[in-house]
Formats: sequence, C-alpha cells, structure tokens
Amino acid sequence: MAANANSRTRLLCLIEILTMYSDELNILSAEEICEKLAEYGYETSKRSVLSDIRTINTTPIKILSVNSPKKGFYLAKSYSPAASQLILEAIFASDTLSANDIEYIKTYLRRNICVPSLELVLNTSRNYNDLTAKREISVDVLYNLRAAIRDKKRITVDISRIVPGDYFSNTEKIEKLTVTPLYIAVANGGIALVFLREKDSDTGEYLNVSRIRNAVITEEKAVMPDEDPEKVINYFDRQTIDYYNYSARWLIIEFKESDIEFVESFFRAPVQYRKSDKEGFCLAKVYTVINRELIGWLFFNSDKITILAPDSLQELFRNKAKNIF
Repeated sequence: MAANANSRTRLLCLIEILTMYSDELNILSAEEICEKLAEYGYETSKRSVLSDIRTINTTPIKILSVNSPKKGFYLAKSYSPAASQLILEAIFASDTLSANDIEYIKTYLRRNICVPSLELVLNTSRNYNDLTAKREISVDVLYNLRAAIRDKKRITVDISRIVPGDYFSNTEKIEKLTVTPLYIAVANGGIALVFLREKDSDTGEYLNVSRIRNAVITEEKAVMPDEDPEKVINYFDRQTIDYYNYSARWLIIEFKESDIEFVESFFRAPVQYRKSDKEGFCLAKVYTVINRELIGWLFFNSDKITILAPDSLQELFRNKAKNIF
C-alpha cells in the first residue's frame, strides 16, 4: 500500500514539474525530468519516467512527446469546451483558409488540446463554411511578411496583376516590388499587407495577400515610420481605404414585430428592441460594423426593413434607389 501511495505521489510531482518548467518552447528530456524528480526526493530511471508518462496519458491530462526543437516532453495546454468551441468557430468562419488548411489545423489541435474537451466540440460541430469559396493564402508568404515586419527588413514581393485574355481563364502578369512592410490588416474577410514603397513616403499602400505569389526578405534594413501613415491607398487603383467600412457605429432599423427572430439571427452583436410608434412594428438598435455583408443584407431585405440611422447609410440607400429607378 505504501509503495502504491509513493507511486501516486511521484506522478503528482511529475505533473507539477511539467506544469512549472515545460511548454511548447521549453521541452524537458527524460533525463532532465529524472533530475527534477531527484530534487523532490525520488531517485528514478528513464524507463520509470516513460512508464509514468504513459500512465498520466490515460487521464484527461496529456503529456506530449516531441523530437523538435529537442527530444523530450511537455504538458499540453488544457482548454475548456467553450474555449475550444471559440477556436473552431473562428477557424470555420475564416474566408482565407482553404478546406485543407482547416483539416490541418484540426489535426494540430487534436494533438495539442486535451481530450476529451476538443473531441466533444468536434463531434458536435459542423463546418458548412467549406461550401463557400475561400481565398488561398500562401502560408510561406504570410510567414515571410510577418518575419520582415518583426525584424524591420525590406521585402521583395511578386505581385499578381489580373490580365483579361481571349478566353475565360486565369491570366496574370507578375510585378516585382521591394517595399517596407508595416503591418498585416485583417478586415472584411481578407488579409492585406500595408506597406511603404518609398523609404521617405508618408502615404501607405495596401494589397490583398492572396495577390502575392512570393515574398523574399532582403538584407536591407527598413526605415520604420514613428507612426502609421494616416492615408493608405490601394496599390492597384490608387483609391483611399474607405474606413467607413471598417468602423462600428449604432444602427437603428424598423421592421414588423413578427420579424424579430429573422433580425436577431443575422447579428452577432447584442440587439436592443423597443416598440415602434407604428402598430405591429418595432425598432432594433445594435452597435455593429457597417460592412459589405450588412449593406447587402439590408438591401436584399429592403422590403422588410427601414433604416433610421446612421444618416450616411440612409444616404447610401437613397442613392442606390436612384440608380435602380
């Protein structure tokens, strides 16, 4: 009985050691674990450590074995089902990940998130976003862009410009450009690189990362501005970014009370409701981003919904109506 109790206490000490000293970047070898256990008063062998790890892995606590950056072990991070659900929903909703990318990430999560919480989420979730078109973003390109930003280096990118051909096919020409990358912007379902072309320029430019075919970090040091440029224009058409599409504001709409569930199901943000002065109608107020998705939804359902605020959105719809009629 004493020996059995001693063995259980040793397992607890092993878990504590891995909790305190290990993670994905700090791997403990079996020999190092033996040394740490000796500090707890347990003289043990490498074989005993491997046996203890197998025993622990039969519980919800998971110890991962890796060969890189060195051969050894670390304690897997434990996520709750709610946290796992948030991670997967973000992955499923991405417009920039291909179906293959998503499957790779799910496999990675299975290895690194403690079971059974992840399995519970995976077994009760369905990814219907696979049915939508996704932009293909090169992982290598994105990594090199981020590395250049981190290391403050200039980078040479091969940019694809679409060229109409004689047939319905993908035709492009490649432009080579050396730039100072400032940051990666994620908005409206896309990933864009914001950069300075000239070293002393005060005007930034941006383009979708999906248009970059290759990115090579140069040895040239980048001169980074003290502040982000106030003006950012599209590399292709020289139009200024419409920040209106990226900012959140109060939206107030009016519709029939019977359509409350229809409206509620569209918005991710909390919606406030109150009765309208019109019989059988109500008002909804929600703080949301005014983007293309929202504008399209409002326009498609303009027979059901009346926009009361903001004024800029009312003006946009009045102009659309003029163009149609």
